Amino acid sequence: MAFKLNDRVKESSSTTGTGTFTLGGAVTGFETFVAGIGGSNTTYYCIFQTGTNNFEVGFGTLNANATTLARTYIISSSNSDAAVNFAGSTEVFCTVPGAKIGLPTPEEYGSSSAPRIITVKVASKSGNHPYQGVGSGNAYYLDGLEAPAITFSGADASYKYYYRFDQSNSTNNGHPLRFYLDAAKNTAYTTGVTTSGTPGNSGAYTQIAVDINTPNVVYYQCSSHAYMGNFANVISNYINGDLNVGSLLKMPDNTSAKILVADGTSYQESAVSGDATIASGGALTLANSGVTAATYTNSTVAVDAKGRITSASSGAAGVTAGFVTAMAIAL
Repeated sequence: MAFKLNDRVKESSSTTGTGTFTLGGAVTGFETFVAGIGGSNTTYYCIFQTGTNNFEVGFGTLNANATTLARTYIISSSNSDAAVNFAGSTEVFCTVPGAKIGLPTPEEYGSSSAPRIITVKVASKSGNHPYQGVGSGNAYYLDGLEAPAITFSGADASYKYYYRFDQSNSTNNGHPLRFYLDAAKNTAYTTGVTTSGTPGNSGAYTQIAVDINTPNVVYYQCSSHAYMGNFANVISNYINGDLNVGSLLKMPDNTSAKILVADGTSYQESAVSGDATIASGGALTLANSGVTAATYTNSTVAVDAKGRITSASSGAAGVTAGFVTAMAIAL
């Protein structure tokens, strides 16, 4: 099972009541649900009763042969957004609910057993490709759009969002879709990525499972040819490029006089301790050694193993007594 949308899918029906609809064949100029969506898949639908104001928009589930459509849940309707009791000839078609446009980038969950399906085809680049004139002359077309920049959801490691790039169309022959951390494919990204079959043959796909640890930008590109695809943004804790801060970098613990210290795994905020302190402005102050500040002559100085002066004292001024005695004997 997978979620799919498609253009110009419309069938007639004579089903009445509030239950599952039996589909009666494509309306002239349109295609059937089995051709456009496929058996056992889910989609958004609209039902309207011919010659009336009765309508219903919802999320539906097709049976294995796509001959019936179960009204899984209702999004809006002429019956105060509840299931409509249809009582006449109707038409059922694939649609996009207004909420998909009105809400900020809404994304319904795609599980491992029912991933979001993205149909991939390959054709020549047009002037709309971001890498026009660079690399291959071919481009990936996702659901009919030429190499679009897309967005992945998924912020819970226990409930990843699955996206399946369907490469069963024959135009994909020789063009395996893979993921990378850069458009030039210097670094492959393989975490949560699975593949099946041979591109251009039935059942072939590349799938990615997205969670909070997926890099914030991944690139979909052909492993055999350059610059056919584009990138996907991911809401993520993982930044795979340089972090440029335009203003202030604020950490969770913003207590004054702390620095970032690496612990082998990450950087943590830590206060300077021991023989030095640091002010909020960045000034470093060394702790007093206990030795009185002064100028010492003929001094005796004690130094510890760290090279710190621990004591100092001045000796007698001038020559030593031993030197005077030695000179007297010599004379």
